[in-house]
Amino acid sequence: MSSKRIIIFIAALLLLISSILLISDDLFSPYVSFEYAKSKPGKNVQVIGKRAQDAPVEHGDDGFRFTLTEDNGDELKAYHKGVKPLNFEHADQVVLIGKYSLEKGIFEADKVLVKCPSKYEKEVN
Repeated sequence: MSSKRIIIFIAALLLLISSILLISDDLFSPYVSFEYAKSKPGKNVQVIGKRAQDAPVEHGDDGFRFTLTEDNGDELKAYHKGVKPLNFEHADQVVLIGKYSLEKGIFEADKVLVKCPSKYEKEVN
């Protein structure tokens, strides 16, 4: 292989890597704050929070609505078109993957994942 081809290959590789990093500004940060999700409507993000115990879970024909809270007290109203996870009410934390809709004023979750660490922790004697 000639040195000219090697240089072109390395330049193309560097260009590809830099463009991936520029396009995906959240690549190394899996969770974003509720405030960030609201400020970037239509952008696919992942948020984490606790289910607000004082807000009811509302079931509809094709999904359910609920509210999450962050540690700082911020709230995020969410909607998931699909089935509610079985252990949703007992979850310590809820992870949502989806987009915030500015028009509807709600986070539209494509996926709802629940975290129940107490269920899987080893019992200490």
